[in-house]
Amino acid sequence: MPARSDQDDPRLDRLFDRLESATSRGQAQVLASRIWSIWFQHPNGYIEALLRQGREALQDDDLAGAYIAFDDVVRKAPDFAEAWNARATVNYQMGNYERSLADIRRTLTLEPRHFGALSGRGLCYLALDRPEQALTAFEASLAIHPYQPGVKAQVRQLQAELDARDL
Repeated sequence: MPARSDQDDPRLDRLFDRLESATSRGQAQVLASRIWSIWFQHPNGYIEALLRQGREALQDDDLAGAYIAFDDVVRKAPDFAEAWNARATVNYQMGNYERSLADIRRTLTLEPRHFGALSGRGLCYLALDRPEQALTAFEASLAIHPYQPGVKAQVRQLQAELDARDL
């Protein structure tokens, strides 16, 4: 069987099953890390190198350089879910929330279990002052990866704010 990568990797189904039933935060973090490492892989070494270049630029706060690299990956490998998610992240950090949401939609079309994209969707909705949609996105992310403390905190805060608003 040829090697597969990214969202089509056959190892992902088992990892997601185990993540959903994880019994500790540590176990969930290990499983999530394995999932991310698969998502970062691509059978074309050049595409993988471009993604890595973009991630390095992002770590260096070079948003323009990261965007250029991720945009190049999206154009060359439009079925690579993590490329869309990476570009969504840069768009979010640049304040381009609607563009980020468009990239997240594409990510989720390719990999509906992408808990990172779902939590990113929640952050975009928060930035756009759409708390109900943010809450839905965060809850969807937690349904896949239940041990995300930052996302859990967002859910608690949003639920409290929405409950207070409804009084």
